[in-house]
Amino acid sequence: MNLRLLFVFSSLLACNISNAQSNPFGVSNAGLDYLTGQALFEKNWVSAPSSTQASDGLGPLYNARSCVQCHMGAGKGRLPIALNFRIDSDYFGSQIQTRAVSGLPAEAESEIAYSNRIETLADNTEVILHEPLYKIITMEDGQGELIKKSPRLAPALFGLGLLDAIPLQELLNKADPDDHDNDGISGIVGTGRFGWKADVANLEEQTGLALSVDIGISSELFPNPFGDCTEQQDYCLLSPHGASREDQNLEIGHVAFASLLNFIRNIPLPVGSEDSAGNNSVGAGEALFENIGCISCHSNSYSTNDSQANNNPYSDLLLHDMGEALADSLDNELSYEWRTPPLWGLSAYIDSQRSNEQEQLYLHDGRARSLVEAILWHDGEARGSKQAFKALSMQDRADLINFLQSI
Repeated sequence: MNLRLLFVFSSLLACNISNAQSNPFGVSNAGLDYLTGQALFEKNWVSAPSSTQASDGLGPLYNARSCVQCHMGAGKGRLPIALNFRIDSDYFGSQIQTRAVSGLPAEAESEIAYSNRIETLADNTEVILHEPLYKIITMEDGQGELIKKSPRLAPALFGLGLLDAIPLQELLNKADPDDHDNDGISGIVGTGRFGWKADVANLEEQTGLALSVDIGISSELFPNPFGDCTEQQDYCLLSPHGASREDQNLEIGHVAFASLLNFIRNIPLPVGSEDSAGNNSVGAGEALFENIGCISCHSNSYSTNDSQANNNPYSDLLLHDMGEALADSLDNELSYEWRTPPLWGLSAYIDSQRSNEQEQLYLHDGRARSLVEAILWHDGEARGSKQAFKALSMQDRADLINFLQSI
């Protein structure tokens, strides 16, 4: 776990424990729930049947055995384990599962290769971008290679409870689907505010969906104990599952799910950069961030339903056309559209001596190895801001990156 995050987690837990000790006859429900949820977040699920019935129900097809496997330290995922592929298949379902319980074949195996493309900045600086080339070979006879797919890297979980608390009207106020202000940016409200395609309504649904399609664990919102298995996958549907009659045939019961949700909802934001306060470079970078138009999509200053202050995720949580280079190959109305990712939490990855190289991967599939690369992949509605960034001097670019790393 990143040391900065460990400090934050430890401080929060210490606070909860201190509250409990001051009231020994009424342990803080929030604190106890948080600890229980953290244990569920970190626990490895096992296949059924098992002597540990509270932990069985894995799969039968899955991508990870625990939440923390894809969200180490509550941060974004690492390649290749946390890169999933959304699909639209009558046979395979909505997502490819690359792992399976003992005795069953996984649905497919994936391969990632990269080709290089060069972006030249106004001062003739050349930046090499890595363009991913995905190949998914199914393990089922006659299914062949899957061409249509949408790669998704597990995002960071910082501050999700705050995002969930933003009133819908605030998002509607920022939307401009017909670009009435003629700024070239036409943010669209998705069917939800979570997920790379803004297609998940709330944090409860997001948590249940991840348990179902990533791990194969059933819950109240997603009660199928076979996860993403379809009716055509007989071998999967005939496998044992961990549903318990005592909890309405769910593999994670109502109480446990509520504790897990409480933990995820209250994962704190990382401590900001220690060098940001009074840093002239950071201040200059923030001005540039606004001047070149980044703030148009990476917006901040929200109110929340519970009146919490300082809700500044640097995202409008809307869908934007990001251009052909970032489009997925599902060939649907959202192939070019991506939800603006929140930028808060970038400060967790600034210290290369304490951050794994994998933690520097950005964008929906982790193709960008630095913030500069991530900006240069922008296109479509973000083309103007990218071109403005390319025209900046070396010092201005450094100031802008310093600001981003302070968030």
